[in-house]
Amino acid sequence: MKLVVLGLGYVGLANVAYLINHGQKNVVAFDQDEKKIALFKAGRFPFKEAALIDNLKKASKKILYSSSSKDIADADAYFVAVGTPNKEDGTADLSFLDSAIEMISKSSKGSRIIIRSTVPVGTAKKIRERLKSFSVISLPEFLAEGRAYEDESSPYRIVIGATHPADFEFIRNLRKTEVNNGTPFYYMSNESAELAKYASNIFLAMKISYINEMARLSEAVGADINDVTLAMGADPRIGHAMLKAGLGYGGSCFPKDGAALLETASHEEVSMLLPKATSAINDTQPLYFFNKIKERFPNLQGVKIALLGLAFKAGTSDLRNATSLLLANLLLAAGAILSAYDPSKEARDAFAAVYPSITLCESKETALQGVETFVIVTEEDEFAHMDEKGLLALMAGRVIFDGRNLYSTHYFHYFEYVSIGRAAVKPTI
Repeated sequence: MKLVVLGLGYVGLANVAYLINHGQKNVVAFDQDEKKIALFKAGRFPFKEAALIDNLKKASKKILYSSSSKDIADADAYFVAVGTPNKEDGTADLSFLDSAIEMISKSSKGSRIIIRSTVPVGTAKKIRERLKSFSVISLPEFLAEGRAYEDESSPYRIVIGATHPADFEFIRNLRKTEVNNGTPFYYMSNESAELAKYASNIFLAMKISYINEMARLSEAVGADINDVTLAMGADPRIGHAMLKAGLGYGGSCFPKDGAALLETASHEEVSMLLPKATSAINDTQPLYFFNKIKERFPNLQGVKIALLGLAFKAGTSDLRNATSLLLANLLLAAGAILSAYDPSKEARDAFAAVYPSITLCESKETALQGVETFVIVTEEDEFAHMDEKGLLALMAGRVIFDGRNLYSTHYFHYFEYVSIGRAAVKPTI
């Protein structure tokens, strides 16, 4: 059986690695970006996905990476995992999807199209009406960036949207491991599967925004948001996942999916108050934290500050909608002098391209040298175990801003410690 994966971001590559590692012998990994294909053929993957990269390298001789349309002809199934970014008006840009579908239509007289991309509700129906000799299956991905292969190979559930029983069975045959492992399979219409993806992502984003708003109230009333979330999450109906106060969410999924869902709702004349509030809270969270810095340093002109963590979340190299970009913009506009560090070289290089005036460092120690304060932006493990006396030797000042609540309020003795949803702590020594 010949299987083609179109679009080689982390979702498409996770599909490729899964298929190869589960017995498929004829898998074509296709992307129109020739430079990307050349990198992958050389075993170079410019992102942080340890398990995914390891599996792709092990299977390198079994994968046909290609940017030639000839290599995708007459496949038994086409997995479409291309990007669907937002346009300026919030709608999903389906130009990459349309290009992939057009290419498939010229490469096969009839086959299965399996949509892994996140697409507006009704997209599968439109493709099915356009290509009547093809089956169109909605197979939404629920992958967290940074652990894409793990989530693809050990999913919590598999959602399949289709119109024919044979299409449901086709996916079950491809995912026999999950069938045997007892992974829940949910069979539904294409429309339900498409909406399930959006509904899931926005609900997770809503939990993040909710706890961030509670953190603001927590500070006002003298509570500790970490204690509040501990008590909340103990209820199995709530759970601890995504209930951690911080600087808000970023990345390639939550922001764009929220905007796309609201645009769909607007088109259908359906009011959606919670998704709107979720987005609004998230948009203001970096400014809320910046104001904490301004309270401590009313005049930021010439103040040396280090940013620790640049990617949108720990364990990735992705700067899309990263909080670091927003904070950097606010701090630079106020006159601060910035240094920055991220464990990912790819993230550092991408950040430098946006802010060439900021000093990018290859270690956190270099970034901290001589600064008056620093801001913890992501939850990297190396930021959570810093030696206080080592900080004293490096820094010129004694203030720490923790945007991820990595430390107990009793951890630091020599430094003023400012976090989220908890009272600021003055140095005791």
